[in-house]
Amino acid sequence: MSQSHPVSLEHEPSDVSVFPAAFGDPATCQEFDPIKRYGPVLQFQIRRNDSPVGSHTVNFNRGRDGLQVIAQTAIDISFFGFNAYSFRYRSESLWRDGELSALSVKVDDDGEMSNVEASRDQSGLLVSGPDGEETLPSGIFPTDHWHCGVLGSTSVLNTITGKPNDVDITAKPSAMLSTTNGELRATQFTYDGELQTNAWYDRDGRWVGLQFKARDGSEITYRCMNCMAQTAFEDRG
Repeated sequence: MSQSHPVSLEHEPSDVSVFPAAFGDPATCQEFDPIKRYGPVLQFQIRRNDSPVGSHTVNFNRGRDGLQVIAQTAIDISFFGFNAYSFRYRSESLWRDGELSALSVKVDDDGEMSNVEASRDQSGLLVSGPDGEETLPSGIFPTDHWHCGVLGSTSVLNTITGKPNDVDITAKPSAMLSTTNGELRATQFTYDGELQTNAWYDRDGRWVGLQFKARDGSEITYRCMNCMAQTAFEDRG
């Protein structure tokens, strides 16, 4: 039997005080169009302690029902030729009017399966996960990072657990960030609180990097594979 954990449905406006130093204009993350920013696909190489172990791909498609976003992660860690750990993640979300309307996530964590489902109605965003159901504010951002509007949040939807995570997101000075094709200038945003991670965004608000600690203490890094091409295309334009 699922348990319901309702929270306040009054959606507080995002704190955009973190934006100006990183993007120059708070409007950078408003009415965010990922197809204009990224093109149809965003690709990352996943590294564990600086060794390649997998990939993360985000596909964007605009249809009659709204913006469809499909994110897929594949990680395989081997020792002496034997598969020691595998992880598979697939998230399919539908966005309307700049907000998450529906979400379906399937996770295979080394054989342990779990699912998260969410749908928006008049009462908010109804989320069902491994620990039950609860209703969250309709404007909450999921932890899939591509929409830089998330950086003004104090609570995010964890797409693996299906639970809201309270966070404090702060920005550091911009610096050069490595991609698979070179370096670009980006700002690091640090998440503290119930979710701890580091995410990087370029001056146009595009997600370009991620780093966090895995359960075993190893460092997981997402290194962008096509960010330099996007920047070069804009420069030529």
